[in-house]
Amino acid sequence: MFRSIVQRSFQRNASHGHGHVSKYLKEDPFKNMRNKKAGEAYIKDMEEKAHHSIGVTAMWKKITYFVAIPVVILTAIPVTKIELDHAKHREHLKHLSDEEWPVQYDYQNIRNKKFFWGDGDKTLFWNSDINRNIEA
Repeated sequence: MFRSIVQRSFQRNASHGHGHVSKYLKEDPFKNMRNKKAGEAYIKDMEEKAHHSIGVTAMWKKITYFVAIPVVILTAIPVTKIELDHAKHREHLKHLSDEEWPVQYDYQNIRNKKFFWGDGDKTLFWNSDINRNIEA
């Protein structure tokens, strides 16, 4: 099928180097491939898919607005409460002296070589309110 189309297209467009237009140029390249029943079946199939997609789209919009968004909001409420409690705790830890700070174990703050930024001891995401580097 495709081979005949390519050959016909070549025949239609080839000028054979003589500057004249091919005699096949005005001929319909798809004249043997037209099938009215297949075309109607294709159009019917596309219309059914379009009709189906309208319903599916409406369903997913309803799921998004009536299920997903409320679930996100209901999940955000307790998480926000927990994070606010953590913020209060961090505020308390900010005022502790180094002696009162939780114990630094050997596996914490391991530095095999210095970082190439800052003083070389603090990580890129160092937060002085939360992180504390207590020299042992």
